[in-house]
Amino acid sequence: MKILAATRDDAASYYRITAPFSILRYRGYDIDIRPAFVEAAETYDILYLNMHASAMAELVGRAFKDAGKHVIYDVDDWLFECPPSWPAYDQFYHRGTGRPNDRLVFHERLIALADVVTTTTVYLARKLRTRFPGKVVRILENCVMMADWDVLPETGHTLDGPVLGWFGTSNHWDDWMEIVEAVDRALDAVGGHLALMGAPEMVVGFPARLAARTRWMPLVPMAQFHTMRPRIKAVDVGLAWATDRLEISLCRSPLKAYQWGAAGVPMVASASVYAADSLGDRMYPAVSRDELEATLIAALRSCKGDESLARARSWREAVYAYHSYELQADRWIELCASAPSIKE
Repeated sequence: MKILAATRDDAASYYRITAPFSILRYRGYDIDIRPAFVEAAETYDILYLNMHASAMAELVGRAFKDAGKHVIYDVDDWLFECPPSWPAYDQFYHRGTGRPNDRLVFHERLIALADVVTTTTVYLARKLRTRFPGKVVRILENCVMMADWDVLPETGHTLDGPVLGWFGTSNHWDDWMEIVEAVDRALDAVGGHLALMGAPEMVVGFPARLAARTRWMPLVPMAQFHTMRPRIKAVDVGLAWATDRLEISLCRSPLKAYQWGAAGVPMVASASVYAADSLGDRMYPAVSRDELEATLIAALRSCKGDESLARARSWREAVYAYHSYELQADRWIELCASAPSIKE
């Protein structure tokens, strides 16, 4: 079995293609990790795509199918209800019309073409099965590459007061506008600061008091994410939030929780996504919006305490055991091996 794991130049491709298949290549499986091309159908048995959503991807996929080969298409976002507040909206819709553009059309066609669709969560799998009745959908949860975090030295900060950390993209505007007042009050109560990594545009929606307490770092390409990891590791408490008001947010994976865990940072998270994790008792409890302010205050005040640090260590161990590519990558190769015979 020879696999073409087709890459794109973005973070999703790293987590859904590059990371797991790199582990498998290291273990000796016959896998190439590179962009897709039509002639590949002559050489490879399996084509594994991640939301490529293009005419070229469909052309390559059809070449594989015509050659009697198999196509697996990975979906890690619910693009069929993408809100206009996301910058990604313009990649898939004609703004001001609500109509899908060619990329969303090709995304839908590739889902229909694939022998198997893989996705990240039970909730997203349910949405796909409803929209595409009879389509074979399998869940391969997002994980972290622990080696990315193990090489980091111990870091810290020189700010006076505890630091709450958040990292992400400007696609999280809705999440932030839901919690900004609670974060502002919590940081004022403890004399803390906010480290905002990846989406400095969010500051325009902050109260002046919170904006003054915010230190920010711009978004970096995935190839430079190593420059952000030491800063993530340096904060006292991490924040992961997904609003429950949007279906696309409810489809998110708990990847941020695993990244905070891999960094060894205590974390506060939203119940909408993160309470579903059975290992949630190893971190700060996932909370509702009404509970966020009090939970942040408690977490920031106790972040250097023995109990908080013990929770962070326990969560880090759990992430490695259950949510690392080092220990979970075999699920990708098992699915590829079974693709020819999978039936719903």
